[in-house]
Amino acid sequence: MRDITGRTPDLSTTGGTSDARFIRDFCPVVEFGLVGQTMHKVDEHVATDDIVKLTAIYLQVLETYFDLTR
Repeated sequence: MRDITGRTPDLSTTGGTSDARFIRDFCPVVEFGLVGQTMHKVDEHVATDDIVKLTAIYLQVLETYFDLTR
């Protein structure tokens, strides 16, 4: 995330509406995705640039996990 956005993520499950906060004591969890004032509401929307950055972050995670950058 830092490579793509320049921001350091919070290592927390307290934000958002994810169910990860309910199972974090029982197994490892990753809570990751877009956030905003309209999440899970009628007419939910996000900036196109945020989707582009999120796609780049997901790609980097997969490349790193599967060591595809060789």
